[in-house]
Amino acid sequence: MQKLAYLLVLSSFCSAAALAAYTGPGAENRVSTASQVEQANDDTQVELTGYLVKSLGDETYLFRDDSGEVKVEIDHDLWRNINADVKESTLVKLTGEVDKEWNGKEVEIESITLVGETAK
Repeated sequence: MQKLAYLLVLSSFCSAAALAAYTGPGAENRVSTASQVEQANDDTQVELTGYLVKSLGDETYLFRDDSGEVKVEIDHDLWRNINADVKESTLVKLTGEVDKEWNGKEVEIESITLVGETAK
């Protein structure tokens, strides 16, 4: 029983550390535009602001900003936190990381924030 309690306490410390993020020197290597994703390394942190312009099926969407377009993967679970419809004219902020696959790169999204609606 003591081992179980010890493991529970230890696992809570490990999960809390996973929420932290480094913000010191080198943190500025974050990708902030769709066009930068193609040159970025796997697992590079990404923060994009723009529009989800098309569903490509399942959890994959086409994201567009002023620099270009990139595929993004948004898990169904992330949509539960959004209390509004998202259209191609809805400005969104996406954070995640570059995911290099055999068929190219996409951004695996970790959070979505609605910024607002714009006239298009």
